[in-house]
Amino acid sequence: MSRSSWGRRLLATGASMVIGLTAVAIGPGPASAAAAFAAIDASSFVLDPSDSFQRYGDIISRIEASGKVTPAASLGSALDGTQDFKPTWGLCHTPTGFPTTLDAKGFCWDPRDDGWGLTWTPQGISGSWDAQPNGIWQDRKIAVASWHGPNDAFSRLTFVDYTDTSKLKFRDVLLVVPTTTGGVDNFRTLEWNHADGVVWYGNTLLVADGGQLHAFSLRHLWATTRSEEEVGFGADGSAAPSGRWHRYVLPQVGEYFTGDAAGCNPITGIRLCLNALSLDRRGASPDSMVSAEYVSKDSPVRAGGRAIRWPISSATALPTLSADGKVHAEEAFSSPIWSMQGIASDGANWFIAGVCAAVDRGCLHKAVPGQSPHQQAVIGGLENLSYQPSYNGSQPRLWGATEGDDPITFNISVP
Repeated sequence: MSRSSWGRRLLATGASMVIGLTAVAIGPGPASAAAAFAAIDASSFVLDPSDSFQRYGDIISRIEASGKVTPAASLGSALDGTQDFKPTWGLCHTPTGFPTTLDAKGFCWDPRDDGWGLTWTPQGISGSWDAQPNGIWQDRKIAVASWHGPNDAFSRLTFVDYTDTSKLKFRDVLLVVPTTTGGVDNFRTLEWNHADGVVWYGNTLLVADGGQLHAFSLRHLWATTRSEEEVGFGADGSAAPSGRWHRYVLPQVGEYFTGDAAGCNPITGIRLCLNALSLDRRGASPDSMVSAEYVSKDSPVRAGGRAIRWPISSATALPTLSADGKVHAEEAFSSPIWSMQGIASDGANWFIAGVCAAVDRGCLHKAVPGQSPHQQAVIGGLENLSYQPSYNGSQPRLWGATEGDDPITFNISVP
C-alpha cells in the first residue's frame, strides 16, 4: 500500500523476522568466548578516497550554480518545516525490560515505521553529541539514524530534534549520488547500500556500507520541489528536483574504499568491512572514528570480526589523510563477540552489540583491550551504538538503535 505523496511507501519486502526488543539485566559476565578482545596489526588497513571528492564536488558545484536546486538555509530550517511523521518521546514498547539502573530514555518512530518488514529499516545512530563537543547543533539536541530501504535499493538519514521532548521534530533525507551522463548533470539514488552505520561530525555525515564509506555534507542539503517517485531532474535533466517523495536530498561529496573495490572480506585480509560506525571524543586525545565488522550468522566462524580505530580531523570534519592520500588505521582488534552489529568507545572501554553468550540473541557487551568482554544486558534487535561523552558535568550516555517488531532509539547510563 502507499503513503502520501511526500511520504515513504510501505511495501512488502519479504524480509525475515528478527527478535523484537527485549532488554533484561543479566549482570556482567563473560561473553560467548573466553578469548580476549585482542590487539592485531593495524598497518595494512586503509580508507582510500582516490579522487572522489574532486569528482563529486565538481558536479555538485555545477548543479548549485545552475540554480536547479536550493540548498537549505540550515538543518534547523529543514527540521522546522512541515512535519510529515510523528515520532514520540518515551520507550513506548512495554515492557522494555531495561533494568532501572540503566536509566533508559529514548523515543519511538512514527507508527508507520514501527514494525518489521516495512519499507525502511533503521541501522546506525549518531547525533549532535557527535557533531559538536557540547552536544548541541544550532541550539538543538538532534539524533540521526541511518536506514536502508527494501533490498538495499535506497538509503536515507532521519534527523529527530528532541530539544523539546514533548514535541519532537522530524526530517527524512534521501541519500543520493551526483552523476553526469552525456554532459548532463543529475543525481540518482544511493543504491545497493545497507547504511550500516553513521557518524555525524561537524557538517559531515559519514555512512558505512561494507567495504565503502560514503561522505555527505550538510552544506549541500537540497530541497526538492517535485513530489514523485523519480529521483533526480528527470531523464534529460530538465525537470524540477525530485527525491522519491522526500522533501530533502543529500548528495554524496566523497567516498572511501577499504580496498581497490567496493567489496570486503570479514575476519581475514586487508579489505575489511565497515558494518558499524561511531565517534570517539577521547578528551585530551584527538577525536577518532571506530568501525566494526559484522560476521554473518551463516558463517562457519562467527567470531573474529575486526574493530578498527581511524583518525578524524576536526579541521576538515573528515577522516585524516596521510601523506599518501589515504587514511591509515590507528589500532585494530579481533573481537570474540559473535556477529558484531554495533561498536562504540570512550577511548579506553569498547561497547559492542553482538550475540549473547548463552542464547542466540542480541547483547550489549563491554570490552577492555587484552581482556575478555563481559555482557551487560540482553537487547533483542540491537543494531548500532554511539557514545555520548560528558560535558560540563553531565553524565555520559550510551545510545543504541534497534530493528525488529518494536524498534526504538534509546540512551542509557554507561554500564
